[in-house]
Parts: sequence; C-alpha cells; structure tokens
Amino acid sequence: MKNDGILTFVWMKDGWNSLLDNLHNILPAMLAFQVLAVAPSLLIWKHFDSRWYALPWEVFVGVPLAVGMNLFFINLVRRGRVDYGDLFRGFTVFPQAVIVSLAYGFMVTAGVIMIALPGKLFPQTTGFSLLYVLLAAMLIIPGIVWALAYIFAQYSVLDRRSGIKGSFTYSSRITYGFKEKLLPIGVLWLMLEILAPGIVTADGSVFQMRLILDLKPWVITAFILKTFIFLPWLDMVMAQAYVSLVKHNDRQERDAKTAIENAA
Repeated sequence: MKNDGILTFVWMKDGWNSLLDNLHNILPAMLAFQVLAVAPSLLIWKHFDSRWYALPWEVFVGVPLAVGMNLFFINLVRRGRVDYGDLFRGFTVFPQAVIVSLAYGFMVTAGVIMIALPGKLFPQTTGFSLLYVLLAAMLIIPGIVWALAYIFAQYSVLDRRSGIKGSFTYSSRITYGFKEKLLPIGVLWLMLEILAPGIVTADGSVFQMRLILDLKPWVITAFILKTFIFLPWLDMVMAQAYVSLVKHNDRQERDAKTAIENAA
C-alpha cells in the first residue's frame, strides 16, 4: 500500500483535515446521537437508580444508532456525502448489528478482565514479578490481536451487509498485515477514555450501579471537547482506515483474479 510506512500518520492527518472541513455537518450528527442514544439511557438509569434498567435502551436503540454513525463517517470519507439518514440505517440490519456489537464488546471486556485475572489467581505474584508479567502477557496479547483483527466488524455489518460471521471474517481479512498500524489509534482512544472519562460515573456494585454526575467546570469542558471534537476525529480516522483497507483488499482481489485468468 502507498505510504505504508507512515500509514497511521496519514489516516490521522486526513481524519483531522476531514473533521475540520465537515465539522458543521458532524456536530449535528453527534448531537443527535447524544440526544437519541445516550440521554434517554441516562434518564432511565437515574430514574430507576440502576443501570440494568437502561441496558435494553443501550442495546436495542444505542447499538444500531452507533452502527449507523459508523456508516455516516464511512460515507463522509468515501463520497464526501452527508446523509443524516445513515444514523438510522443500523436498524435495517438490526439483529446482525446487535449481535456483532455485543460479541465484539464481549471480546474487549473479556480482555480487560484478563488483565487482572493473573493477580486474582496468583495473589502471591503481586507487583511486577516475572510470573505475573508472563501470565498477563499470555492473556492480554491475544486479546489485543483479536480486538484489532475484528475492529471493523461493526463497520462491514452495515456497509457491506456481510452478516454476523461474514463481518468478523471480512474485518480479519482487511486488517491482516495492518494491525500494528491500527494499534496507535486504539491506544489514543484508550488514553482519551482514561484522561477524559466523562461527566457520568457509576457507584455501587455490579448489580446496583447508581449514576453520579460530576459537573465540575473542567470536567464539563473536557466532556465537550471529548464528545464533539476528539471522538469525532477518531471516528474520522477509523473511517479513513476502513475505507483505505477496503480499497487495498479490493485491489488485491482484482489482481489475484487477473493473475488466475492470465495463467489459464
């Protein structure tokens, strides 16, 4: 692929430029997503004082809208076209979108749990002992590889209507050989979530998670910048990467088909 050595930088730069050029179109989409997907979930959570009551809205409304947001950014990159109807097109592949998103979310969540698992199983190996590091690496590294391999499953499930299994297969195919290029983007996303966690936090046990709002001025400022600037930028970067890798995969398939025809 052209500029393979600096591919991550190219995606980030092009994503930033696209964000600046289309910010006036992106902000209404981000605001609509917050109003339709996030706000009702928080209101349900606050009303019942338990997140479990909000989960159906998050899964059956929030997930299809999130998949639709992916398509919104894909088409913005691919065609320079703004279509706010894309936000709702995740509902056209509703069961596939929900299952793919939940399956991928389970992979990522399981990976996070695995980080702490060696310490739970072997409490005597606390700190940075060699055994703990080796056990953690054995569990974490495969999780990172799987997360990067299937990172575009939630994109192809709607963009290519590839079904459940096909979405994971296609994502694995287009990311083959490019996982190290996607890793810095994932690290940036993780750092953003850690440094700017948002105005909502959960308190209590897993079975009784209560919603707590943190409305300090700097927290609100960080939330606004994160939600309407930095997350849209990373969404644009991911869309740039997806479109780029799809083109690369299509070109490889055409070249392989041509080579077979010439050899026949």
